[in-house]
Amino acid sequence: MRGLGHLADDERFAAAIAALGAGPARMRRFIDGYEMQGAWEALARGRHGADPDGRYKSKATPALLESVGERCARAGIGVRILGRPGYPAALASDPEAPGVLFTLGNPTFIDASPRVAIVGTRSATPYGLGVASELGRGLSGAGVVVVSGLARGIDSAGHAGVLAAIGGAPPVAVIGTALDAPSRPAEQQLQRAVADTGVVLSERAPGSAGAPVWLFAVRSRVIAALAHVVVVVECHRKGGSLNTVKCASDRAVTVAAVPGSVRSSASMGCNALLVDGAVPVRDVQDVIAAVELAIAGQSGIVPPRRPARVTPEGGLRCPVPNPISARILETLDHDPANLDTIVRRCALPLADVAVALEQLAAAGLASGAGGWWSRPGR
Repeated sequence: MRGLGHLADDERFAAAIAALGAGPARMRRFIDGYEMQGAWEALARGRHGADPDGRYKSKATPALLESVGERCARAGIGVRILGRPGYPAALASDPEAPGVLFTLGNPTFIDASPRVAIVGTRSATPYGLGVASELGRGLSGAGVVVVSGLARGIDSAGHAGVLAAIGGAPPVAVIGTALDAPSRPAEQQLQRAVADTGVVLSERAPGSAGAPVWLFAVRSRVIAALAHVVVVVECHRKGGSLNTVKCASDRAVTVAAVPGSVRSSASMGCNALLVDGAVPVRDVQDVIAAVELAIAGQSGIVPPRRPARVTPEGGLRCPVPNPISARILETLDHDPANLDTIVRRCALPLADVAVALEQLAAAGLASGAGGWWSRPGR
């Protein structure tokens, strides 16, 4: 039976229970063994076994029940209840699965898809942003679902790459705030784009103000539980992405990392993970190989398609203008170098190098600013 708006009655009651603001473990106890209406009524009377002191009685009001249902209907938000049809099976088996998930978009594609989480620092470098975008685009094109958190930096760059893939696998975003929470225009635009092509998930009920700090940490368990492989692109020594790494390790999910400069603080966490045994990632092929190992023997999952290995030259979008430019291009990477350094690397006359760099820039193969040159992030 459909209740207020587009929600069935059990979905409406489940949404209201989630709006009480309990932590994930208590939330599961609220609904375990109950019909949703019965759980709500027990909480409203102060007689629920998981709320022995009646802490949530005053919050469980008819007004809350009505307002949450209205918000879901207004924003087109779906409600998925643990143990019921429509809840992602990939997450349902996790011991810390959310009792209730709110969704924008349709999550039905998740279970049959190979899945990779791309995570990393918010304060990413151009190198990290370029790698995250390249991985997102390549993985989606290979039929791999990319899971991330929509945070600025590496997470957003990974999903931007997915959205740039033509005919690729849809993205999955897991956020710490409510699906209707206000955000910056760029973040709202990205969230809408992900929801339109894939799905955005949240444990926070619509209308919930902000999000406690701990919820951003525990959201990492959802990202890790959904992934067959977690790839850290850039991470500081004590970066928040390490929460996702720990959750992945606890679940025996493969952890991989992109190596970075030993001089870059943004890569200290990744380099340390590699020393500790994480799978090194140079390109999409390395990630796909890790995914293939992770899903071996699992039925019902469509294996990824293997693209040809992309070398720095092979991945370029435009032909190299001439042999001199090609020689100079081989000396460039994502770390900027000045003109003198490039001249020494390629052993060519200064004038030839300067002209060739401008030709490469015009072709979109090099990026120059303030006398420093590098490969542009793709």
